[in-house]
Parts: sequence; C-alpha cells; structure tokens
Amino acid sequence: MKWRLVAALLGLSVVVLLAHDLPLINYLRAVEKERVTTVLERDSFIIAGRAEPVTQDGSEESIKYIEKAIAEYSEQSGSRVIVTDDKGIAIVVSNGADTVGNSYLDRPEIQKALAGEVSSGRKFSNLLNEEIIFVSVPILNGDKTLGSVTLTFPATVVDDAVSDRLRGISAVAGVTLLISALVALLLALGVTRRLTKLRNVTEEFAKGNYKVRAEIDGGAPEIRSLSRSFNAMADQLDRLIAQQKAFAGDASHQLRTPLTALQLRLERATEMLETDPAGAAERIEAAMVEADRLQRLVEGLLVLSRSENADKITRDICDSAQIARERIQNWEALASEQNISLRINVPERAMIAAIPGAVEQVIDNYIDNALEVVPSNSTITVEITADSEFTKISVIDQGPGIPEADIAKAFNRFWRARSDTHGSGLGLAIVDRLATASGGRAELVNLTPHGLSADAYFPTA
Repeated sequence: MKWRLVAALLGLSVVVLLAHDLPLINYLRAVEKERVTTVLERDSFIIAGRAEPVTQDGSEESIKYIEKAIAEYSEQSGSRVIVTDDKGIAIVVSNGADTVGNSYLDRPEIQKALAGEVSSGRKFSNLLNEEIIFVSVPILNGDKTLGSVTLTFPATVVDDAVSDRLRGISAVAGVTLLISALVALLLALGVTRRLTKLRNVTEEFAKGNYKVRAEIDGGAPEIRSLSRSFNAMADQLDRLIAQQKAFAGDASHQLRTPLTALQLRLERATEMLETDPAGAAERIEAAMVEADRLQRLVEGLLVLSRSENADKITRDICDSAQIARERIQNWEALASEQNISLRINVPERAMIAAIPGAVEQVIDNYIDNALEVVPSNSTITVEITADSEFTKISVIDQGPGIPEADIAKAFNRFWRARSDTHGSGLGLAIVDRLATASGGRAELVNLTPHGLSADAYFPTA
C-alpha cells in the first residue's frame, strides 16, 4: 500500500506539472516568436528608411552605403536581408543565396509589402532548406511605395531559445518530482505506519486478546476515526463475550444443585414406588416443585441475557398507569388466595419511555417478590408519581424489609434474601437491567417501622 500511495502521489504531481508546463512551453514559444518578429519588424523599418534613397536615385554611392549597413546588420544578427524596388527586383541582398536583379514578386510577403502592408510569419524555405521566420515591410515615401525590405531569420534560433528554457523548466520539474517523491514517501509512511499498527491490533484481537485497543492519538483524522470505531467495536465484543461467559457460568452454577436434587428425588421415588407409594408420591411432588423452580430459573436467565443487550433496543412511549392497572388485575387472584390485598394509586395517565415489556416485567417481579415475604392480611400497593424528568413506579409492601447491608447487593444475580423461598434470585437483577436500559434506575428503600418500597425510575415522556 505504501508504494501505491507513493505512485499515486507522484502520478498526481506529474499531471499537475504537465498541466502547468505544457501551456507554459507553448506560451514561451509564442513569446519568443513574437519577440523575434517584433525585433525584425523594427529593424526592417530602420533598413527601409535607409534604403529609400537607393530606390529613388539608384546611385552607386547610395547602393554601397546600404550594402555596407545591411552586411553589418546581417553579420551581427544572423538575418538575411533582401531589398527590392517597386517591381519586386532585388537591388541589395545580404546572402550569397540571393542574387541582385532576381525577381521576388512571386513571394506573397513581398507582394503584400509592395501593396503597402506589413506581413510576417513562419514558413519553410526551399532555397535555404530550413524553417524561417520572415518580416516584409514597404519602403514608403509619403503615400507612394518605392520598394520592400524583407528580413528572414532561422526558426531554429527561436527553437533553440525555447529549448534552453525547456531545459531549465525540466530541471525544475525534476527537482519538484524528487521533492514530491520524498514528501509522498513520508506521507505514505505516516499513513501506513498507523494502518500497520491497527492491523496488528486487529490480528491480536482475532487471536483472543480482547483487551488490546488501537491508538487514537496522532495520525490523520480518518485513521483516528477508524481507530475509535475499532475500539468501540472491541469494547462491545468484549462486553458481549464477558456476558456470554457470565451467563454460561451462572447457568451452570445455578442449575447444577437443583438438577442434582431433582435427580436424587426421582431416583428415591423410583425405589419407593412398590414399598412406599405415598412416600414416592411425596417425592414426585417435591420433584415437580423443583422442576418448576428450574423452569423459572431458566426463563429468568434467558430474560436477563436478552436484557443485557436491551440498550440497543428502541425505547417506546407507553402509559405506565394503564400497564399498572392491567398487572394488578392479573395478580389479584393469587393475592386473594394468600389473603393479601392489592391496591393501586396511579394517575389517569403516566407516559414514559421504556424498552418494550420492561414496565410489565418490573411490576410483576416486584409484586412476586412482595408476595413471597408479606404476612397474611397485609397490603401491597402499586404507586406511580412523576416529575418533568422521571416517573417513579413503586411497589410498597408491609413485609420485613431488607437488611441495609444487603440492599447494595440485592440486584446481583441469584441473590436471595431468604434461602427458603422458591425464587430464582434473578428477578431484581432483571428489574435493574431493564430500568437501566430504559434510561432509568431501580432502588430499594426500607420503610419505617417496617415494609419495603421497591422503586423503578423511567424517563418521563
């Protein structure tokens, strides 16, 4: 990946240089051509001014004067000069390839000059067998055209000048590419070093080291964001794995004893079927009670396991007052059998935000626990109060309460206030988890002189 990044950055640098330098090269070529053309036009008009007497009187003295001037100019500048009369006949030339007396009227540039126009351009000269730059200007006397002056210049001079500048540009481009390569390598190393570290972390995590985490300091923002996302994923997986291990450990620990007891009771009942049918029936009944407890224990473990991930479930808006009234109706028959009165003190409506089914399970677990401990002829009250932030659902009983030292651990899994109850020890743990996942909390408060208020707080909607 490192070298791919370097190649990509270098490729981008080359594209930028080409996009910049190609127009620059064309511009330099045009500028150089324009410069040479401008110089030739200027010199052509100067020579035309000096050649005017030759075209008028044709004296030997005038011809020698202009020949000398043209020879010096041609030697200094490297240009060819042709001076013609108004009929296109050469009267002064600077190059042996041209002959005095030859007609140049067939050349378009000289035709334009004799017509009073200035012409310039670039063309291939068959006579010189090379590309040339030419300028033709008229020799004027007032409005009258007396002849023409044509200057030609080798195009290779312009090309050589452009080439010299190109070599300079190429040198700068080479240095630029070298610097770009160095910068690209440093950038690639910076990126790939962090990615390599992140890859090593993921490999360690895949090997079972669930505590390893990626560095989130330094590096590009995208790499830091990726590292934070990985750490969040690792935290979630670590938590889920820990929950899975805890669930498996809790289940195996809590199921071992009742399963052993159930097996012993059934074995003993089998032995007593012929000799003591009544005793066998008693043990079978005890085994059924133990099987019922096992069923509640397994169901509680499953509910608790699902509630561990309840914070990922969308909260619903529900009427806790209506739910409380429905739960009271469901429990009234069982409470009446135990000679216990159920009362309700809730407003007409109490809207809260909670995960689906949380309120029902909270009220059911609190009432179930209360029925286990309250004396006969007592009352269990379901009460709801609310403020702008939280709505409190309370199940208030007249039982013995919980020792203050035990309240802190009452919401732990498998904790039971009394060993002689038939509960699984998961009810309060489920309540605490469901309330927390809904954005609230669960509390137990001892009352004076006796009794317990089992409370659950949910966000008010």
